Amino acid sequence: MKRNLNWKKVWKYSVIFWGVIFVVSLIPIILLSTYNFPCADDLGYSIYTRHAWVDTHNLFSVLGAAGRKVAESYQIWQGTWASIFLMALQPGIFGDGTYWIGTLMLLTALIFSVYYFMKVFWGKWLGSSKTQRFIVTFLFLFFGIQFLIDKTQGLFWYNGACHYIFPWSALLALAGIVVSMTVDSRHGKRKSIIGILLAIYIGGGNLVTGLECGIWLALGILLTVLCHKKKLMGQVLKIAVFWGISFGLNVAAPGNWVRQEEFSYRPGLIRSVLQSFYYCLDYVLGQWTDWKIILFVILIAPFAIHAVQEYKGNFSFRFPVLVPLWSYCVLASMFTESIYAGGGPGAGRIYNVIFLTYLILIMLNLVYLYGWYWKKYGSGKKVEEKDIQLWHIVSAAGAVFCFLIVAGVTPDAFTSASAAKSLLNGEAQAYRAQEQERVAILEDASIENAELKEFQNKPYLLFYEDIEADTNNWKNVRMSSYYRKNSVILIESETE
Repeated sequence: MKRNLNWKKVWKYSVIFWGVIFVVSLIPIILLSTYNFPCADDLGYSIYTRHAWVDTHNLFSVLGAAGRKVAESYQIWQGTWASIFLMALQPGIFGDGTYWIGTLMLLTALIFSVYYFMKVFWGKWLGSSKTQRFIVTFLFLFFGIQFLIDKTQGLFWYNGACHYIFPWSALLALAGIVVSMTVDSRHGKRKSIIGILLAIYIGGGNLVTGLECGIWLALGILLTVLCHKKKLMGQVLKIAVFWGISFGLNVAAPGNWVRQEEFSYRPGLIRSVLQSFYYCLDYVLGQWTDWKIILFVILIAPFAIHAVQEYKGNFSFRFPVLVPLWSYCVLASMFTESIYAGGGPGAGRIYNVIFLTYLILIMLNLVYLYGWYWKKYGSGKKVEEKDIQLWHIVSAAGAVFCFLIVAGVTPDAFTSASAAKSLLNGEAQAYRAQEQERVAILEDASIENAELKEFQNKPYLLFYEDIEADTNNWKNVRMSSYYRKNSVILIESETE
């Protein structure tokens, strides 16, 4: 007798399926990171901490040196005190072989924040089952990690990654805390304290995420006022005040104005805002919205439909135009700081957090827009459970097929595929071996003027920037200070 598919187990099998895919996808990323080492601003921001560790092997001395770097940069370069403190503590200061821990820390922060937000939003607020919540979590993390706009600056170059990925992860965790406050009044004091600490850290991080945090907190306060939730409003307002103090100290740093003088074109506030809307259309909707975003929508949509249809709360979903418009404004605002300060839309590390925010907003808009549709048309248009499950099975099979095709043709499109390629063809190992040759020279106290050969292998994910054939170049100067050399110079390879 022919057996029918056991529909009750579809979600159980699916969470195992996506969980295995996600965990396996992390393996080549973590393995590749062990061949990585610090470069460029990694060295510049950690000169004091490196020297403190080498001279004393005392963690308190290292922390004091990190504080010294914060105070110095605040006056002469930038006010992002929280980020600079972490930049100064890049793991490579404890030994060239410990730099890879930075990638592990970044992945951990991203995974935990996404897990917590999905637990609160999909689990507590929407009331979705644990299995469906985990599937959405795995899907978001897979797309977010695999398709970062600049994968090197997102996971492998610690200085740039910690400046953006850490604060963005903290912002997502803070959003989860605020949502949690709306559905669960327990542990209110604990949530408020954690929320305040996160807000202080975010305010002292990069200005892109700092401004985004202020926008979301302002929206949270407005919603609590409109919903007449005075206690919740007080809690969110308290968090916002601490964010405002921290962000204010960040913006007011004398170093910000020193740094801004480095840029010849500064469009001013109004033009910066207008250009932000343009760049949002160009980058987010023009360049980044392609097959992977279509797949993401197709894969998340059945869970949005199921969650809304089973939703037992009293949220009304009344503004189907306003929410997408608001989302566009939020994304546009993330370009504003870079345009205002430097005259351009920014670098890859900035695009990474805009892209991650884009994925979050896609998910929220799917829920909200279907919620509006559901409230308007009611159960007469209900999608049956089996149809939702069938949709998921077919879309999952189609997605895996697309992943395999694209990864086979252009492996650098996927973080994991690119990492696996560099490991299997030996370029990661060769890159590391060449770095160890350099370190032997740089740590040789008898050599005062170091001459370093140009890298012959430059893995796509690992190689960010190198020194140059000019001892006065800023990267050369920072490396010479980091390793206590009089000078460092690159010996370029002869080209035929």
